[in-house]
Amino acid sequence: MIRQIKYLSELQLKNLYGLNVFKHTKDKKVKQRTIGLGFAMLLVVLMMVAYIGMAAYGYIMIGMAEVLPAYLIMLSSLVILFFTVFKAGSVIFQRNAYDILCSLPVSQTAIVVSRFIRMYVENLLLTVIVMLPGIVVYGGMVKPRISFYLIGCVVTIFIPLIPITIATFLGALVTAIASRMKHKSLVSATLMILLVVGIMLGTSSLSTMEDQFNIDMLQNLSKVLLAVIAKIYPPAIWFGTAMVSGDFFMCLAAVAGGIAVFIVTIALVSAKFHAICRSLYSTTAKHNYRMEHLKKTSVLGALYQRELKRYFASSVYVTNTIVGPISSVIFSGVVFGMGLDTLQTKMELPIDIEGAVPFLLSVIFCVMTTTCTSVSMEGKEWWIVKSLPVRTKELLDSKLLLGLSLAAPFYVVSEILLILALKPNFIELMWLIIVPAICILFSNVFGITINLKMPVFNWENEVTVVKQSASAMVGGLGGCLMVLICMFLVMFVPAIDTNVIKLVICLILAVVTACLYRKNNTVNLQELG
Repeated sequence: MIRQIKYLSELQLKNLYGLNVFKHTKDKKVKQRTIGLGFAMLLVVLMMVAYIGMAAYGYIMIGMAEVLPAYLIMLSSLVILFFTVFKAGSVIFQRNAYDILCSLPVSQTAIVVSRFIRMYVENLLLTVIVMLPGIVVYGGMVKPRISFYLIGCVVTIFIPLIPITIATFLGALVTAIASRMKHKSLVSATLMILLVVGIMLGTSSLSTMEDQFNIDMLQNLSKVLLAVIAKIYPPAIWFGTAMVSGDFFMCLAAVAGGIAVFIVTIALVSAKFHAICRSLYSTTAKHNYRMEHLKKTSVLGALYQRELKRYFASSVYVTNTIVGPISSVIFSGVVFGMGLDTLQTKMELPIDIEGAVPFLLSVIFCVMTTTCTSVSMEGKEWWIVKSLPVRTKELLDSKLLLGLSLAAPFYVVSEILLILALKPNFIELMWLIIVPAICILFSNVFGITINLKMPVFNWENEVTVVKQSASAMVGGLGGCLMVLICMFLVMFVPAIDTNVIKLVICLILAVVTACLYRKNNTVNLQELG
């Protein structure tokens, strides 16, 4: 079985981030897209390293050096948990590979272990990005003993085990529950969204920690932070204490506990692997079809219904694109419940948050729109789309309508909550309605533009498209970045009336959106793929 695990793990890792395709393809466009994705990921990594380095410097400067290792461990674990819980079920219970592997003389344990190894390698890279700058800053400023670095290296290697285990358990639980339902993907997406919202609310205790502080407690700030971290994620305290104190025994005990939990999880998933896969991929049909009235619809209507079915058939697609709209309602609800003045005091923002609300709402909506990957989601069925007697405009309009119809109900609810909370005058009401609407339209059209430039059709797993493709990264972050730039122009250009700046921004975004829309409709679909 060791050889099976080795070969299957090599296959999983070679397909990671499209490295195998980049190595062997002769298509220059594919190589260029992969290189572009690499540069984009490198930029994100550098931004994360800079942020974590500055945060570590700040912690040490205010006398909380002993808290820093535990904080970094908790941060990396929560990031791993948040991102892995989205894809754990899809990676472990891959549908496309299951039909092939189940016919081969391969142990189901080897299959499961190889997929766990893939998730471990991915998350180990993320852990290194979080831990390394913090350890470097800590080492340069505190000058710890050599045991700090030795234990830090060991801890960094084993940090991903526990969050991967938790995410896998939650993902497998959601998958197992959904497998017994009629609409499996929709139920799975709903449960996953509720789970993620629960994680976000559960970790929000860090933000409420300030309410517990007073001047007398500042002297014991390190103890308070350690107590909060212990409530959220106790293993971070065990590993962090071992690093600071040089306690090898505590480090080995924590590592052994993490390995034991990891192995038990693999054993449980392996035991139920085929049963869960059969429940997920098997279908039932009733032979009671009756001819009823036939319904006629337009080409656009038929394509739109097709997009809806495809969207709700993929739990990964739903969970990764619905978080933004849901977060917009949560943001509006917080503003409505707490009041704008209280919110600005707690967030300590150096800007007029009331004027920034339309743009803040827009940024949330622009995170990972459905259109960023809607073309790539056609996958290996793209040849069918190209053979249909439909115009490019009709096909792309159906994808655009999906993104807009998904955002519409959340936009309406968010607007109602914000209007009730802010009680704006006519001009403020106009901007509160118009700015997010234009930004939502722009981000969806921009997403299609990016996806047409960087499509991926030869994927084996939806996670590759939704979470790891260049179009998902550029399209998902590009719209947010553009809206943030617009917000900063409004907030930090005091020499010009903000209403004039907002008008100019809306006009520019409207013109750019119209130009991108027209350009998209002129794309020859036969040349894609």
